[in-house]
Amino acid sequence: MDEKFVDDRPREALRDYSLWDYALAVYSQPAIQAQCLHLQDRYDLDVNLLLAAGYWACAQRCWSNAQVDELVAESADLRENYVLPLRALRVKAAGPKRKFLYQALKNAELAAERLQIDAIARLLSVMPSNVKADGIDDYEFNLQAYARVYTGRERVSLMTDLNELAAALAAAAI
Repeated sequence: MDEKFVDDRPREALRDYSLWDYALAVYSQPAIQAQCLHLQDRYDLDVNLLLAAGYWACAQRCWSNAQVDELVAESADLRENYVLPLRALRVKAAGPKRKFLYQALKNAELAAERLQIDAIARLLSVMPSNVKADGIDDYEFNLQAYARVYTGRERVSLMTDLNELAAALAAAAI
């Protein structure tokens, strides 16, 4: 997800973007990118689903637990069989002697991420919105719904990290 986003639409129009354009727009912000990568590396969360959670929150829509399960299942094949293996190969190829291989693998990884985001977007397009509990920000709500799939022991620090991402995503939409 390292493609550069160039667009002259105002940031407040984020809710009108496609999921791919939204993902590129918010991920191009260093704080959001760093937080997403931290959540990926520390908790093995999927950056594309984190960004999809923000996308739906930007449109004031909330996920149910069943919808999260559907989204995870829908994107699992592409993530497990293409995105993650390509990422591992790209990381392995890092270094000055393999810069062309590294770039080719980076492009392939980006293409696989695009396919995954397109699959997520297709599923989101047919999902209804849900009612959330009062007093919970839409961004926090969706990110916490997705975090339910996390089975590690660092639940408290995960929630703190997710709340930081939620605040950054909400600020990006203003």
